[in-house]
Amino acid sequence: MLRLASSLLLISTTLALAAIESGPAVDSALPELKADAVTGDDAGKKITFTTTRKGKPTVYVFIRSDKFDRPIARYLKVLDKALAELGKDTHIVAVWITDDADKTREYLPKVQQSMKFEATTLALYAEDKLGPNAWVLNDRAHVTTIVTDGVKVKARFAEQSLNETNVPEVTAALKPLLK
Repeated sequence: MLRLASSLLLISTTLALAAIESGPAVDSALPELKADAVTGDDAGKKITFTTTRKGKPTVYVFIRSDKFDRPIARYLKVLDKALAELGKDTHIVAVWITDDADKTREYLPKVQQSMKFEATTLALYAEDKLGPNAWVLNDRAHVTTIVTDGVKVKARFAEQSLNETNVPEVTAALKPLLK
């Protein structure tokens, strides 16, 4: 009986830690992304980020607004610092998926003021609580990170829990695009 219980626990733990599929497939064309820029040069405008960033290495980070916490903030801060150091026109577009656009529009400038991002634009998407359909975001993923060359998806990562220790895998996927 104890072995059965141990086996069931192991199976359930393994299933809980199984990778979450979220975001467009690797090597697929980058879908269009229109979102409301809240910080940066285009603050206050609805931007088609995939057009403005076309051909430029870009990391898109989709965050479920109700799941944003300190570990996710640390992840963004360390990722921002890493991209600022890489230079070469790399950029992060962090998109809050929200059902309360006004509250998020008010909140994100406070995040920017606190975190002092250098290579990150904060944006929001409130048209669908699951996010932009073409991006096939899984609602089980609290954060979905998509690494692109500005035209195609080069890597994707989806997590329910993450922090700054997840940044090296993202930068490792980005570095080959900078040569």
